[in-house]
Formats: sequence, C-alpha cells, structure tokens
Amino acid sequence: MNILILNPPISIKRLSLKLNLKFFLILNSILIIIFLISYIFQVNALISESYQIQNYQKKIEKLTSENKILEINSFKMNSLENIENKIQNLGFQKTDKIYYIQILEGQMVSK
Repeated sequence: MNILILNPPISIKRLSLKLNLKFFLILNSILIIIFLISYIFQVNALISESYQIQNYQKKIEKLTSENKILEINSFKMNSLENIENKIQNLGFQKTDKIYYIQILEGQMVSK
C-alpha cells in the first residue's frame, strides 16, 4: 500500500500578510516614539517660555515702581521751595530795578 501525503504549499498571501502586519506594527511603534519625544520637547519649551514671561513681568513691575519713585523724587527736587533754597545758597539776590540797554541801528557791528 502506497500512501501519498500532500503537504499544502505555504500560502504566499499568508506570508505577505504576516510581513505587512509586522512592518505596520514596527512603523507605528517608531512613529509613536517620535511623537512622544517631540511632545516632551514642546512641553519643555512651553514651560521655559512661561518661566521667562513670569521673569519679565516681575522685572516690569520692579521697573515701574522704581520709575514712580524717581518721578516723585524729580518733582521734589524741582519744587519751588527747593529751587528758592538753591538760589539763596548760590548767593543770588532779588532784582529791584531792571535797566534795559538801548542799541541804535547805526551802532551795531556787522561783518
């Protein structure tokens, strides 16, 4: 008695389907890793920019308060009382009479 056993050939479609599925899974894994890394970098950049904005806002507030203090000091320095004290310290005197010099047209020197 002769028995003939036939092995079915490996289906090419099945093999290509397995390869396609494997390639698809590897490609998806790589893309997910790339997206996760880019997400981490974007979040890091966002956090550093928000930190810089907070720093700049603090500097602006500090400069604004310093500006107000300087304006107040400027007004105090230019007050009428302060100017009168400076005039007296420099030895200026009040003028009683004002004399004007009259110049005639013919007496002016011209080049």
